[in-house]
Order: sequence, then structure tokens, then C-alpha cells
Amino acid sequence: MNTTVEALKALYVALGGDAADVADITIIPDMIMAIAAIAGSTLELPKVTSTDNGSVLTVVNGKWAKAAIPSQLPAVTVEDAGSVLKVNESGAWDKGTDNIE
Repeated sequence: MNTTVEALKALYVALGGDAADVADITIIPDMIMAIAAIAGSTLELPKVTSTDNGSVLTVVNGKWAKAAIPSQLPAVTVEDAGSVLKVNESGAWDKGTDNIE
């Protein structure tokens, strides 16, 4: 298990985390199983490069994919509080009529 803990710490740092964040962390077997379950479901992450800066991950046909952050969001007012953001039939972002309450 010690090798697994060290590998997880190294992965965290390799992904841009600060080594000090994980220096004194204790990882229990249940945490390793949870991480393995998550990793097993996301092994198909798309490759990224510096040209992908500002992109987001999205799901397309049940698989992870890269997408640009939408640049044209609808204007909102106080009356829109609790509304949801939807994509309309033309593929543009639009304020939904459903409310989250």
C-alpha cells in the first residue's frame, strides 16, 4: 500500500498540485478503492495541450470530450434568479423556463 500512496502523491504533484498538500496525508484502503473506481470510469480522458487552455470537459455519447467554454451566454436579470441555462433548438445558450427552487 505504501507504493500506492506514494504513486498517488506523485500523480497529484504531476497534475500541478503542491507537494506540501500531500506531504502528511494518510490514505486508507477505502480511499484507494474509491480512487480506483473513479479512475476506472474515466480512463478515456482526451489528450490535452496548451492550445486547450480555457476548454472544459464535457460528455459526448457517453465519453469524455473537450469543449470550448461558451462565449455567448444570455444576459440575465434579477428576475432570472433560480432559472436554468439550456441549449435551444438552434444550438445556442438560452435561459430556461424551469426554476430551481
